Amino acid sequence: MLSDFVFESGCLTRVPIDRDSPEGRRAIARFHSDAEATMKGGVPRWFRRIFKRRQRNINAHEFLRWLADPGYDPVMNVRHRSSAKWAWW
Repeated sequence: MLSDFVFESGCLTRVPIDRDSPEGRRAIARFHSDAEATMKGGVPRWFRRIFKRRQRNINAHEFLRWLADPGYDPVMNVRHRSSAKWAWW
């Protein structure tokens, strides 16, 4: 069932949409286009950059702390190709 959500008078209300109406066809077309953010979609570039930078800084901090104190056991955050995607969703 197609539906849209409208924020009215302080609460979120679900509004059903007929799939054969122009608005319903537009909603279906938008869902199947690249403009819709779904679980299959990619992570925005700005989020990947922030995520990777934070991960690099944490790893560098752990490494420098280990250099200062060889008895310290560093916990490195392993980088994977899709790490940011799991954090985004």
